[in-house]
Amino acid sequence: MRLFYFLCFLFPSFCLQAQSTVEMYISKFDSLAIEVFDLYGIPASIVLGVALHESGAATSKLCRVNHNHFGIKGYVRSSKSKSGYVYTYRNFESDEAAYQYFGEMVSKKKYYPGLKGNIDYLKWLKAMKAAHYAMSPHWISRVDQIIKRYNLAHFDSQVPDPIRVYPSTSDSTQVYKN
Repeated sequence: MRLFYFLCFLFPSFCLQAQSTVEMYISKFDSLAIEVFDLYGIPASIVLGVALHESGAATSKLCRVNHNHFGIKGYVRSSKSKSGYVYTYRNFESDEAAYQYFGEMVSKKKYYPGLKGNIDYLKWLKAMKAAHYAMSPHWISRVDQIIKRYNLAHFDSQVPDPIRVYPSTSDSTQVYKN
C-alpha cells in the first residue's frame, strides 16, 4: 500500500520539482546563453545544454560555490605532479563570468572557425567531444537529450531584429515611414 501511495502521489511531485528546477534554470540563464550566441556564434542550445548537464541545473556544489556552470578545469601553475600540472575546477566571480569564459574558451579551439555561426548543435557536440571537452562516452547523447527534451534549439533561431535609427526631428512637419 505504501508503495502504491508513493508511486501515485509522491513520485510525480518529485518529477515535477525536478522539471521545474530545469525550467527555472533555463529562464534565468537563457539571456546569457543568447548573449554568448550573439558574441561568439556558439548556439545557445549548446551553451544551455552543456551548462544544464555539467551543473545539474545549478544544483551541483561546483556551480553553487564556484559559479562554474560548465565543469571547466584549469591548472594550478604553482603545483606540478609527476605527470604534469595539477588540475582543479575553476572558480568564477559570477554566473555571467562563467558564461563569458565558456564563450572565450570555445572560440579559441581549433574546431571553432569551421563551426562559428552554425546552429547544428550535434556538429558542435561532436567537435567538442573530439577535442576532449568531456571524457564520458555518453556525454554527447546526454546533452543531446537535454537539448531535445527542453527544446533548447529554439533559442538558436532567435535572431534579434535590426535596430533602426531614425534621426531626431525638431521640425514636426517631417514624417519618416518604413
